[in-house]
Amino acid sequence: MFIKLIEVYSDIAGSKKGASLGVEALKKSCKDLDSQYFKTYSSSLIQDENQSYSKKSEFTHAKYIDKIYLVIKRLALKVKELRAEGTFPIILAGDHSSCAGTMHGLRMAHPNDEIGVVYIDAHADIHSPYTSPSGNIHGMPLAMACALDNKESKIHDISLKEKDYWNKLKYLSGAKAAIKPKNIVFCGLRDYEKAESILIKKYNIDMHTVADITLNGISSTVKSIFKKLDHCKYIYVSFDVDSIDPLYVPGTGTPVSEGLSYDQALQLNMELIKNKKVCCWEIAEINPIFNKKENDSIKLFNILEKVTDSLVENY
Repeated sequence: MFIKLIEVYSDIAGSKKGASLGVEALKKSCKDLDSQYFKTYSSSLIQDENQSYSKKSEFTHAKYIDKIYLVIKRLALKVKELRAEGTFPIILAGDHSSCAGTMHGLRMAHPNDEIGVVYIDAHADIHSPYTSPSGNIHGMPLAMACALDNKESKIHDISLKEKDYWNKLKYLSGAKAAIKPKNIVFCGLRDYEKAESILIKKYNIDMHTVADITLNGISSTVKSIFKKLDHCKYIYVSFDVDSIDPLYVPGTGTPVSEGLSYDQALQLNMELIKNKKVCCWEIAEINPIFNKKENDSIKLFNILEKVTDSLVENY
């Protein structure tokens, strides 16, 4: 089978714990629905560092960066390995910091090619330790992958040790950034700070708001995305479930109102995965602790299964 799963239970990069339970919630939903999904596709497990959360991080502006570096590096090497085998990785992730590992892994596997990123998320996740108000690294993966400090928006200095780990994370896949900011397209973005807005404007990063997607429709939105990324040989789709309005799926740690409807999120991912340039798909930030109904996790498993089915049909 050309699809392989990667399970990442790490959730130390966010302020609320519970994203580590997301993968097991998907597996339970699979069993409840009598689906054969997790028997059909083999998976690899990335060792987490969640035990570190029992102690306060020694870092203020990039919390647990030493441990998160280990997880991101492990994931990057696994993504590189699977791409070298010619397989399509589907990453089932805890907190969204993991996507930096995915992007670095894709760069390791395809060092000379243009790589595009479709980032479906309520948040921009392009802070750095210099600009983050919280110090939570799940808000920094795009800055890691693009090697952006954004010091012009700096609100504090960071320690030498934080800086050392941050530089390791920025250049994990080589001497240059893994991803170019111009190769990012945001979908569903609606909650971000001024420092992030400055970068979005500076690099003219494309953005499809919820209103845009609703007005233009899924098909037109997807065409626009692929037109923007036409020069890219490979495209990675990263889907954070907080892109969905919590009215439909409340089970995530950082819900933001006025998001995508459940059907919009499902159809957007199903359409994107049809394009043969897409080489990797990721779902992140499922937190069953915040579920309101028994079938909340089932809805998300349904997205996983239907997106995978769409991939199989169109690969």
